[in-house]
Amino acid sequence: MLLKHYRIILFLLVWFTFGEVNALALSKSIMEIGIVEKELSNLRNDLAQEVVYNELQVKKAEELLSKLPESTDKIKILLKVSDWYEASYNNPKTLQKAFQYAEEALRISQAIHSNIYSGKCYLQLSMVQELRNNNSMIEVNARKAIEVLTKTNQTDDLGESWVMVWSAKMRTNAPIAERLDPIFKAASLFEKSGNNKRSGDCYREISELYFSISDFHNALNSLKKAIFFYKKANLKESDIYPISSRLNIIYETEKKSMDIIKLKNKTLLQQSKLKNEVFLRNSMVIFVLLLLIILGLLYKSFMFKKKTNKVLEIQKNEINKKNNTLQKLVVEKEWLLREIHHRVKNNLHMVVGLLASQTEFLKNEEALQAINSSQNRIHAMSLIHQKLYQSENLSIIDMPSYIFELTEYLKDSFEIRKSIRFVLDVDSFNLPLSHSIPIGLIFNEAVTNAIKYAFPDHKNGIIDISLKTEDHQNYILIIQDNGIGLPADFDPYNNPSLGIKLMHGLSADIDGKFLITNANGTKITLKFIFNENSSHL
Repeated sequence: MLLKHYRIILFLLVWFTFGEVNALALSKSIMEIGIVEKELSNLRNDLAQEVVYNELQVKKAEELLSKLPESTDKIKILLKVSDWYEASYNNPKTLQKAFQYAEEALRISQAIHSNIYSGKCYLQLSMVQELRNNNSMIEVNARKAIEVLTKTNQTDDLGESWVMVWSAKMRTNAPIAERLDPIFKAASLFEKSGNNKRSGDCYREISELYFSISDFHNALNSLKKAIFFYKKANLKESDIYPISSRLNIIYETEKKSMDIIKLKNKTLLQQSKLKNEVFLRNSMVIFVLLLLIILGLLYKSFMFKKKTNKVLEIQKNEINKKNNTLQKLVVEKEWLLREIHHRVKNNLHMVVGLLASQTEFLKNEEALQAINSSQNRIHAMSLIHQKLYQSENLSIIDMPSYIFELTEYLKDSFEIRKSIRFVLDVDSFNLPLSHSIPIGLIFNEAVTNAIKYAFPDHKNGIIDISLKTEDHQNYILIIQDNGIGLPADFDPYNNPSLGIKLMHGLSADIDGKFLITNANGTKITLKFIFNENSSHL
């Protein structure tokens, strides 16, 4: 009524201000606005009462939509019109209109930043896509609706969105677990909002899913929940009866399934017992056969072993005879070697004796010295053969004992018991003939030269003798005196002396390194390597 008065006052003001023509035009526009507002008021009443539009209301709404401002009322009308086209689809054109109106509603909802209506629009789009059989977009729009509606208190719409996700999973034959998850979430949301009818619908679908995988227990429990919620929603008994019948069918199916399982278990148990008996019988037969085979093998092995033992005993007797023969040969060989060493020693002594006899007919001092040097050298070799003859091992020489006896012999030979003192430091080790003879001759030459030339006055002379080894592989012989030393023009590598040449030659025979230097006297060093594993003896 007040709105009518305002229009009259507005008309009069325009009349006086702009004239008759403009006032009439404005009056016509005001009348049109009034008609639109009246029709919009009727549509709002229908929205408030949530009445489903009929075809006439849809036509009126479509005429008004272009004149309405972008607001929640326009969104509601768009969704109502989209619902009508969705519900009355007869061809793809009606579904296309439902889709367009839902998209327009979504655009306005996003423009005014309304999460509630954005979620409703996505849900509407998901439903339209379901009718268009666009399976991939059903879940896409439903997921977007869930994302937006989670921020609101629209529990029912959120539950319907999860129902659409379930529908998409059912259409694409997704695994059972992926189908159960969204429908369980939807049921939980409908329970929370108190929507008992939809809770019952969800649990009925859950029951069918469990039934499809023969999980009759869960199928039965889910259907019982569905009936509970349907009764709570005050559904008629006639509507609940088919579900109750389904409950009986599942119950009977579960009972039969259990009976079948029991029968199968009983059959399996009987089969298992039969298999066990057959296995036991076969095992006994196999055991007896194996026992006979083992006994046969043992008897054959016993006879073979008996025969082999006879052969081995004959071979053993033959080996023992050969060993006894070889032992006798070894003993004879050792005796012959001892005899050889003994005869060599005697022959060398005979040579020494002949040389000594020769000295009685010599008057030349140099010739006498040469004879004496030869006697010393022969005695050094004779001493080795004597020690080999006396030792148990006929191929190696105990070096400390050999060096000591050779030193004592040289002391007696030159009669220097008191004038020259010998200091010996010799490690305990053995060497073969290949090394002991060259070392003995080098030792003889070095000590002889020291006795003859290092101490002109034959007083306070000291000769240090060292033969050492660190690892029984590397050896070093050092003979050093505290005498007058070497002459200034002495050349150890180009010297006419027989003794020097002899020492160089003997060092080369054992691959040794020979060195003669001045060091507060004369120092002779011999380094050589001897490896028992590579000995050529």
